[in-house]
Amino acid sequence: MISSNERSNQLTGFLFAFFSTITLSGGYMFSKAALNQVDLFHFGFYWFGFATVWNFIFIFKIRKKIKLSSISRKGWLAILGNTFCEVVGSSLFYIAIQQMENPAIVSFFVNMGAVFILILGYFFLKERFNPIEYFGIGITLFGVFLINYHTDSRIAGSSITGVWLIVGSTFFIALAIVIAKKAVKSIQPVILTTGRIVTLFLISFLFLITNNESFTVPASTIVNTLLGSFMGPFLALLTSYYALKYIEASFVTVISSTKGFFLVILTYFVFSIQISHYQLLGGLATIVGIILISLGKRILKLITTNIIKKANAEIS
Repeated sequence: MISSNERSNQLTGFLFAFFSTITLSGGYMFSKAALNQVDLFHFGFYWFGFATVWNFIFIFKIRKKIKLSSISRKGWLAILGNTFCEVVGSSLFYIAIQQMENPAIVSFFVNMGAVFILILGYFFLKERFNPIEYFGIGITLFGVFLINYHTDSRIAGSSITGVWLIVGSTFFIALAIVIAKKAVKSIQPVILTTGRIVTLFLISFLFLITNNESFTVPASTIVNTLLGSFMGPFLALLTSYYALKYIEASFVTVISSTKGFFLVILTYFVFSIQISHYQLLGGLATIVGIILISLGKRILKLITTNIIKKANAEIS
């Protein structure tokens, strides 16, 4: 029996996860544009520099809710562990974009994170789902495969180094999400996002300083990193951690993996790139899958109730 409060929490979690996915898609487009103009460390300095500003503005707005003194030793260890995994995963991700001959395939391999989360969630978070929810997860991942497979994402267009960098990136990000899921009940999500953003900003800043690099970049890079940093490393990550407060980590990651569909839509309107039949079919599959995931418990309850009623009627 699902209470109205549980239904409300689940809806809130799904809305946060959807919003995170949409903003992540927008952030991905801005990051690609910026990385085409500057190297990785100039990108990191401005991208995470602006994200740090957004993050601290948000911290200032909710400062009364943040009580660092109440965070336990285990909580601080969780923050450090989450930060380490996020930094390693993010660094490997951006390095892979530069390493791979065909960057479009990155989005295909990133979706392996959903598989990692399902496995880690099963063993460490004790996440269990009913048959309808598992079916919905399968349909969603199949839809994601269709979208990415036909987005000029041939395996031949990637390097072995790039593939392994992405595999490593998704694994560390999955670990970060599992740690965040355990910690987010007692720690404000913005505290978790701050560690990753500030660390990556400092790494980029120190590299530029020690190598006597100029901080001058094209004006368009400033615009791309300003807007993209708000959507990606700040808003998308923050809302995904808020989603973890209400729904399972596996659900958050599966929903996030549908960003390819939103990217296809964005590229259609922004760059007038046509949507293929495979992409459209994949997008519809992800929508059906997510509906099954979100309504799985209610559908199973309805089926079970009808079976019981029918059985009682036959007995009568």
